[in-house]
Amino acid sequence: MAKGWRTFLRREFGLARLRGLWDQARREHSTPREVGWSVAVGVFSGCTPLWGLHMWIALGLASVLKLNRLWAFLGSRVSMAPIFVWIVFVEIELAHRVRTGAWAALTPTQALERGRELLGDWALGAPVVGLGLGAVLGLAAYGLALLRPVRDRTPGEPRPPSSGSPP
Repeated sequence: MAKGWRTFLRREFGLARLRGLWDQARREHSTPREVGWSVAVGVFSGCTPLWGLHMWIALGLASVLKLNRLWAFLGSRVSMAPIFVWIVFVEIELAHRVRTGAWAALTPTQALERGRELLGDWALGAPVVGLGLGAVLGLAAYGLALLRPVRDRTPGEPRPPSSGSPP
């Protein structure tokens, strides 16, 4: 009985299963254009003021837009703590400048501390910065995806000859 349970666990959660899930996630909507859009959507969601929900927003948007969820998730990681402080700072400063005509008296380290107080500016600046940063990083992902070789064969299939002639 115990051996059957261990075999089940090994088969269901083993390395081969995880590798299959990883390959499936990588190949899902993975043309260079879709990879670029996925990263752009992920970066855009990572720039929202909804701290802690960036991953879920990216996954939801990627699912709705039929984009690669893995790349959208990776794009949403733009909101890592050291980088996110600067993103918030730029969002607040930009929106405050447009709204009032003056820069906010704010340092990057104060951006998150005073985030609630300046939430209106943060919310106004987030789409602008998110679209800009998403466009730049999405185009970079698109360019890098163009460089990667296209795989049209299944993993067990033999490689075609390098000369292009039939085997």
